[in-house]
Amino acid sequence: MAFAVAFTAFGAPAWADPEPNVQDRPPLDAQTRGSGPQPGTSGGASDGSSAPPVADTDELRHDVEVEPFDEARSREYFAVAPETLPRKTTDAVRELDGVESVEVVDAAEVKVDGEPTAMLGVDPSSFRNYAPKPSAESDEIWQGLTEGRIALSDEAGKQRDLDVGSEVDLAGGKGEVTREVWTHATSGVAGIDALVSSDVTAGLGFPEGNALVISAPDADLWELREELTEILGEDASLQLLAEDPDAQPSGPDGAPVGGSTIEDMIAAAESQLGVPYVWGGETPEAGFDCSGLVQWAFARAGVSVPRVTHDQWWAGTHVDYADAERGDLIFWRNDPTAPDYISHVAIYLGDGMMLEAPRSGLDVRVTEVRTNNMAGVVRVHTAD
Repeated sequence: MAFAVAFTAFGAPAWADPEPNVQDRPPLDAQTRGSGPQPGTSGGASDGSSAPPVADTDELRHDVEVEPFDEARSREYFAVAPETLPRKTTDAVRELDGVESVEVVDAAEVKVDGEPTAMLGVDPSSFRNYAPKPSAESDEIWQGLTEGRIALSDEAGKQRDLDVGSEVDLAGGKGEVTREVWTHATSGVAGIDALVSSDVTAGLGFPEGNALVISAPDADLWELREELTEILGEDASLQLLAEDPDAQPSGPDGAPVGGSTIEDMIAAAESQLGVPYVWGGETPEAGFDCSGLVQWAFARAGVSVPRVTHDQWWAGTHVDYADAERGDLIFWRNDPTAPDYISHVAIYLGDGMMLEAPRSGLDVRVTEVRTNNMAGVVRVHTAD
């Protein structure tokens, strides 16, 4: 129970925008960009397209076969509860208008090499259909997970120097196990940095079937949220994963943060120049990752924003970069394993400059704005 409760707190989204107001994203069938195999590794989708690299495929036993890729399923919502969701609850979600399919998974926060990490336990044969396409099509990725290995997100694996082919310790409620890092491949669920099979999470003490990935590509996202909240109850957390490709202009809750508050936020962020980038970091003492710095700086100015980069994308109105103002947030899609995934954020300073916690090996710094892979700009709003 403790692990599920911790995860619920870790992953709870902060809603700021009552209706979608975002730029178009690439359709699912266009999300084919990925990182190719690296020296000493192998990988590749079943159709020969680029896919995240995996460890040594000669070690695969193939004693339990993974099902082939079926079809790409969109991800609109992720729901997580402290305990196993009753069958009648998941059935009620499946019957909602607009819901095409629901994948039941195990979710909790455990320690991976000593660091708290949000993890999903999945059925690799079915969950692969919900994964970003570069990973979904790779039989080798899901075969490795079926045989007990672990997939780390591209960011967590690279920023924490947990290389493909290395071994990591997983510590859960039932003890500790060691698993091979099979690949760096982002799950497509914001904040989730590790995937294993449900057999592994059962051994770690996860609650069984306490989370749902919901595919509802044609649903009204905000009506669906209200229905899901009613069915799942107040103990469950909901996270919006999709963006509305038919964005409608809408006014978010509250008013744009501006004036002295923005200047206080920027001054707080500038006070951390030179502090090292640390994956998962959110304090001056521990270091910062990109979204941790943004949350910390806004908090110093009395404004609450979400912790995860993807959720910060929803913390206000979306504006064109040409209209960006000092204190706006700039977002990028840099993850080759999930081309539609918001993966980096920085604070705009004006005059083409920004402040960011960039990546491992670099400190918090001021630099010129990079337009390559830019997803958009958000003007943060306060809550009502």
